Amino acid sequence: MAIFKSKMCNGNLNVIGGNTVCECDYCGTLQTVPSDSGEKKVNLFNRANRLRSDCEFDKAAGIYENIVAEFPEEAEAFWGPCLCKFGIEYVDDPATGKKLPTCRRTAFDSIFEDADFERACACADSAVLTVYRAETREIDRLQKGILEIARNEEPFDIFISYKETAEGGQRTKDSVLAQDIYDELTAKGYKVFFSRITLEDILGKDYEPYIFAALNSAKIMLAVGTSFENFNSVWVKNEWSIFLTLMKNDRSRTLIPCYCDIDPYDIPSEFKHLQGQDMSKVGFLQDLVRGIGKIIPKGGAQGGAPTVVQVSGKQAVEPLLERAFMFLGSNEWENANQYCEKVLDLDPKCGRAYLGKLLSEFNCRREEELGNLSIDITASPNYKNAVHFGIDLESCLQQCLQAACGGREL
Repeated sequence: MAIFKSKMCNGNLNVIGGNTVCECDYCGTLQTVPSDSGEKKVNLFNRANRLRSDCEFDKAAGIYENIVAEFPEEAEAFWGPCLCKFGIEYVDDPATGKKLPTCRRTAFDSIFEDADFERACACADSAVLTVYRAETREIDRLQKGILEIARNEEPFDIFISYKETAEGGQRTKDSVLAQDIYDELTAKGYKVFFSRITLEDILGKDYEPYIFAALNSAKIMLAVGTSFENFNSVWVKNEWSIFLTLMKNDRSRTLIPCYCDIDPYDIPSEFKHLQGQDMSKVGFLQDLVRGIGKIIPKGGAQGGAPTVVQVSGKQAVEPLLERAFMFLGSNEWENANQYCEKVLDLDPKCGRAYLGKLLSEFNCRREEELGNLSIDITASPNYKNAVHFGIDLESCLQQCLQAACGGREL
């Protein structure tokens, strides 16, 4: 008979009868299991969980999708993608020896609002639901801690993604080439995230908040690789796959593959539509810097001294708005209101800033929550200004009211 593997330590689980919660004999961690142990289901879950535990989150998510298609009422089929989305890896607790979740990916939205989490809870029995909610509270706490650190980090222009260490522990050629690029770009006045140097002052700390902040602020990613394997190593692939996702929602971002000692056709298929740079060509660095200069204009023509880039009020608004809505997402109402005020100092007709102030005024994290309030918000000056400057709040409130009435026309 097929045996479920622990999603925490990969040990064999001793599942009694039809129980959906059991304690692992190896790591002592209470965990949930699928509702039945048919061989096909067991094999699929074991494979997906193993990939996720190896931080192959995208590959694992693909298998969970197949499980959902075949077992649409299985709570664990939705819980797995939720863990992948937030990059959950289980690590040893030094005090108890049990496994605790840690986040290798971060999102601005709370896990409590994740669609897969909600579906998992809808399909779960009471015992499974108790475990899910306890673990979700811990993941939510970790996420908020990461976001708090990330909010205080200075933005980067460029993020260099590369594999630092080879299997034998020595430095890779990718790392050396990436540092050459880093040195050239910093000399031109760009702020560049290069983990070997950027993270050297935070030894002993969790790197995730700093990587998350850099990925979300950088306008350009340079994916550096000298082999198919290095491009697709776990952490490198995690970085560029996250950046590709960010690019879908922000067309101002650019990913540039930089390759050497590899056939262009062997770079990841996800890069096929991107213009790459061959690092073995004479003048590669000059061409790269020139291309970057067209995307992010900088000074440096005179001895590498950067010139000041003038930023208009409109250009400066987006980062402030992003920060304001991050504060809303973590229930920091006053900070959100203050950042919306900063936006209005630059653009007095910004409807989203008035929306942010409205959300802060009524302690709401998202626009949809306004429709759940039991009080009239239309008299608020922030409501009136948001509507006046282009925010369609009336439709939002109408949709929420219809939902509350079971979808009936009002």
